[in-house]
Amino acid sequence: GYGYFGDGRLVDVHIRRLRTKIETDPANPRHVVTVRGLGYKLAP
Repeated sequence: GYGYFGDGRLVDVHIRRLRTKIETDPANPRHVVTVRGLGYKLAP
């Protein structure tokens, strides 16, 4: 709403935290993949 002053990078922060928990190598993710221009997707 009008009173929201949240961080625009909030989703990125949560994705980074998720990757550190589930990825073997968070710097080269295989399960939570970034799709440029769209967002993220879960890969098997």
